[in-house]
Amino acid sequence: MVEKTHKNYKWIVLALVVVSSFMAILDVNIVTVGLPKMMSHFGINVTDVEWVMIAYTIAYSIVILPMAYFRRKFGIRYPFIASILIFVVASALCGLAPTFTYLVIFRILQAIGGAGLTPTGLTLLAEVFPPDERGEAMGIWSIGAMVAPAVGPTLGGYLVDYVDWRWIFYVNVPIGIISILGSFAILPHDIPVNKYLKKFDILGFLFMSVAMGSLLYALNEGQTFGWRAPIIIQSEVVSGFSFVFFIINELFVETPLLNLNIFKNYNFVIAFIVNMIRAVGLFGAMFLLPLFIENVLNYNAMNAGILMAPTAVAVAFVSPFSGKISDRIGPKYPLFIGLLIVAASMFMFDDLSLNTSVYDVVINQLIRGVGIGLLNAPVMSAALNSVKTDLLPEASGLIPVSLQVGASFGIAFIGNELAVRQVYHLNQYAGGIKYNFYTYRNVINFINGELASRAPSYLRQGTVFPSHSLGFFDEIVQMFAATASFGDSFAVLGYITLVGAAVAFFIKNKRHGKN
Repeated sequence: MVEKTHKNYKWIVLALVVVSSFMAILDVNIVTVGLPKMMSHFGINVTDVEWVMIAYTIAYSIVILPMAYFRRKFGIRYPFIASILIFVVASALCGLAPTFTYLVIFRILQAIGGAGLTPTGLTLLAEVFPPDERGEAMGIWSIGAMVAPAVGPTLGGYLVDYVDWRWIFYVNVPIGIISILGSFAILPHDIPVNKYLKKFDILGFLFMSVAMGSLLYALNEGQTFGWRAPIIIQSEVVSGFSFVFFIINELFVETPLLNLNIFKNYNFVIAFIVNMIRAVGLFGAMFLLPLFIENVLNYNAMNAGILMAPTAVAVAFVSPFSGKISDRIGPKYPLFIGLLIVAASMFMFDDLSLNTSVYDVVINQLIRGVGIGLLNAPVMSAALNSVKTDLLPEASGLIPVSLQVGASFGIAFIGNELAVRQVYHLNQYAGGIKYNFYTYRNVINFINGELASRAPSYLRQGTVFPSHSLGFFDEIVQMFAATASFGDSFAVLGYITLVGAAVAFFIKNKRHGKN
């Protein structure tokens, strides 16, 4: 076993946490490209297959907060190892799933393991690195955290296209086994913070589970059923009431699930808000860009993943430096500048067109990657350094929760915004056609005349061109409307990111764990 007194101990622990976190985050992103294959294999529709993602998201968000209790009750070594073990076993079971129902059940089990990895890993890093080195540690950790979303679609596309969709789950097994063996060899038999901790706050857990589950269900399914659908409105109401009951319970219970005193800390609250806002922007963009590349520019999933890879390259290059900068001058200015750069990259896409080139996408992704690289380490170190040691478990759990909620809201919001903007532009183009009737007729005559005369003979037979000319014209209009709607949606994300920059400017450059 590597001794804690070893001069490189903290860096060895960091490597272990990076590998484990990379595995968990990679899984979330790699699964998305396999959904069409799962649909055909199990004979299900789009609404059903979405539960492969929704079940994981909800279970992950519900389980992550109780990890603070288990950290205090059982230390950090065994919860960390148990989380990896559950994740690995569940990954193998997902790959072996005989029916879709079993796949969803195993995804929930997988989420339980994944939810334990992130907060325990962050707590572990906060314990082995002093406050003035946490920025650098978080910068290196964020390389794995941000490279995984870029690698996931490319690797997943390859496995789905050339191997088998089940391998998107099997790929976790060897990484997980290495992590488990490394944990036994590296992590000491630590002493729990409070091994005599009183009973688990089951009532608080139930209220929190209903609140988070209902909220994430509404955010994930609102676009499918419609935001005014009874089931969505009911979910939102249930979530609101459950959250109120949860807060009341935590104020009076002897051993609360969540120590609400953490929200008395100014810097933590600002970091929490900034983290949520940046998740809205970043995950909203990660949702939009593949759709634009595949549906408008007509690239396949694997090529879309390759086009998004420059972000990971930029993040990997910038993150360690941003961590060191954050340790030296505090988190405020790296956060502020990083969010401005991300916002600028969003605004660069507000004039997307059918002429948008691969070069344009790559340059934009590189710029966005620089901005993201400046964000990750400062926001994490700001949150962890702002609290005392006894609140580190709560901080390590709440930051991933804010990211998850922000991501779900961002995807739901921008998906709805994309649809709204497309209808708006369709109406604008339709109005233009109405008032330029002669232009419209000239296009139709061109299709039926000169274009038809140059077409192969088998297309000129019968009434192929006359019957399809109107549809052809409408498809062009819809394509222009769709392209314009993507540009508008990126601009909206840019404004949201600017709000995050404004909030980040109020963070205090306080580095040590004091209230």
